[in-house]
Amino acid sequence: MEHRLRISPAVGFAAALALTFMPWASSAGAATPSAAQIEASRASGLAWLYKNQKGDGSWRVPAGLQVQATSAALDAMMNAGIKSGPAFYAGVSSLLNAEPSSTDGQSRQIDTLFRAGNDVSALNARLLSQATALYGSWGTLPGYSTSMADTAMAAVSSINTNPAYTVGNFGPILCNLVVAQQRPSGGWSYVGGLASTPANAIASASSASILPTAHTILLVQKLGALGFSQFSCGGPTLSTATIASNGVAFLKTKLNADGGFGESGSSGALETALAYRAIQSVNAGDASLGHAQGYLVATQKGDGSWGLGAGDPFQTALALQVYPATTLTSTAGDGMPDAVKTALNIPIGTPSRGVKPGNGQGVAGVTQPLVKIGATLGEAMSYSMVGNGGATPYQFSLASGGLPPGLSLNTNGVINGTPTVAGPFSFTLKQTDASAVVAYVNMQVSVTAPDNADTPTLPEWGAILLAAMLLGQASLARRRRSQP
Repeated sequence: MEHRLRISPAVGFAAALALTFMPWASSAGAATPSAAQIEASRASGLAWLYKNQKGDGSWRVPAGLQVQATSAALDAMMNAGIKSGPAFYAGVSSLLNAEPSSTDGQSRQIDTLFRAGNDVSALNARLLSQATALYGSWGTLPGYSTSMADTAMAAVSSINTNPAYTVGNFGPILCNLVVAQQRPSGGWSYVGGLASTPANAIASASSASILPTAHTILLVQKLGALGFSQFSCGGPTLSTATIASNGVAFLKTKLNADGGFGESGSSGALETALAYRAIQSVNAGDASLGHAQGYLVATQKGDGSWGLGAGDPFQTALALQVYPATTLTSTAGDGMPDAVKTALNIPIGTPSRGVKPGNGQGVAGVTQPLVKIGATLGEAMSYSMVGNGGATPYQFSLASGGLPPGLSLNTNGVINGTPTVAGPFSFTLKQTDASAVVAYVNMQVSVTAPDNADTPTLPEWGAILLAAMLLGQASLARRRRSQP
């Protein structure tokens, strides 16, 4: 039976959804890390991400997940206040040009690009058009049966990036999936309990798990924040606060003695990071949050990464997002924080474009193209950018840095004006082609003083006399060489 959402004006009404949940682990777990420990861990983790970025600007694990890993890495950077620089722009460019097919990948791509200041309306429309599963929900891929985790991610992404969406857009999902599919334990499963659930669905996918529960809690919190914390699905008044709280109760059954979260008593960075975000959205003062941070600090590898083997950029980036948002200082103004340079043994004042090539770190003029333009102080100039690698027409905008004073950039790529200050000026332009494919162009304009600015000017007669003297000396030299 389909339930229809009815918003209730009652505020503070006790929810009729009374769920039974198990008591959670009471172990103290890992000690809450100090601010200094968190910052040291953050710098080390970010340095690892910088070193392990691929040449095309992406991050990825051996099994793939390029969009997910790239999105998470950029989110980790923005959580540290990094929103410029070669590594950041290369990552954004890679993500802009990616075409993920999975709901997970599309949702992450949209959220990250929106945070980075990009127009995601077309991507959002595509994602919404793929909500073809039960009650307008999403599957793992377009056409697949409902996945609670993917539905929650896609719905949250739509709410985050389009203020026109309200709880009414997701009423069927809220009543028929979120409410109907919450287990007695308080959690949600990947699949199970739905009319569309395959008969051969494995038991582990039908049991409540950390990942779908964490994502669904975030969706419930989003819907509650829209102003509809009290609602009805055709029966008693329900509360999003109670639904989310019961979800948190389930997550705490997955809290282990080491302070991390994980299934079957084994903690992991991925599960810990997801559980942390969900619990924090409900209660930012929950004691388990400090223990989760302590677990991550304690389990970070010596190279700064998290995950098995040689390190996993997806898990590393998710772990870094557990740390409080901040804006790290970048003395050189190149986007790479001083703390990261210190971790990479790079002098703080050295621009990041001077980093030795390797591990995907782009260097303007070495591993990346660098357009250099000459200009003369006080003299009018004009330079036209030529688009490359896409469909015309191209649009250009300033991504970072600044043009020399007196010069301006037109959207068609023309740089013109009269420079008023001498010196080299480095900046990055964003190129967008007719198909919305984005690329970044590193540029440098060197403004020099006129050649005669510091040289006394000879009068005309002086120049003639000097020429005659030089000719005379040349003639004398030839006669001497011709003498026996």
